[in-house]
Amino acid sequence: MSASFVRRGIASLAAALVFVPAIALAQATPLPAARDLVARHVVAIGGRDAVVRHQFFRAKGTFEMPAAGMAGELDVAGGHPNLVLMKITIPGAGEILQGFDGTNGWSMDPFSGPRLKDGAELAEMMEEAEYASVLRESANIASMETTEKVTLGSEECYKVKITWKSGRESFDCYSTGSGLLIGGFSKQETPMGAVESVSEFTEYKEFAGLKQPTKITLTVMNQQQVMTITSYEYGPMQPAAFTPPAAIATLITQKPGN
Repeated sequence: MSASFVRRGIASLAAALVFVPAIALAQATPLPAARDLVARHVVAIGGRDAVVRHQFFRAKGTFEMPAAGMAGELDVAGGHPNLVLMKITIPGAGEILQGFDGTNGWSMDPFSGPRLKDGAELAEMMEEAEYASVLRESANIASMETTEKVTLGSEECYKVKITWKSGRESFDCYSTGSGLLIGGFSKQETPMGAVESVSEFTEYKEFAGLKQPTKITLTVMNQQQVMTITSYEYGPMQPAAFTPPAAIATLITQKPGN
């Protein structure tokens, strides 16, 4: 469920001049390697074996958009190697669905109806859908680089730039204290184009030997979306969990080449 990531002071000239030696020293201090930060996070959440042990997960909880007065139930399924289906049910509005089957990305909601994703929007979904994406071992990643130390929320973190083979860039933020991935920054692709997105991952809890953030806050266009996870279940693959709605299945069969 990557929700992609989330995303990003100015000193006076006099202060800069006074503290030139300290600034130079800070700049000379090497930043941790991106791969080392990923490895530290993986250890902090339970280890690589815990990440790859299962082929399927289901997370349930709640979804809120406080400014819009919207709230509902959240149900997310993920499967190896890159299957995702997310459903948000909002009383009085209906269901908002989004999925990826390894080839086709799609969405359906009461406002826009069913549609297949393409172009940059499909590429982003493909890159973010990998089951074990937390390992950052994807063949879709061209490079990773630690760029700076920043503050996300109230926590200091190392900012890691990820360059994807599609040309897209996103940033992960790893806590300098706990080592956990606490959020990220990215441009999120939408039908209207790319928009800046900032995500925060907080309140980590352990489920079946693997720590997961139970609160995910996504800020897009100054609007917050808050997902609170109440349960995670893991197990063998459940293909039926990724069956698209009939309207989406029809669009897929009508695609050129199908």
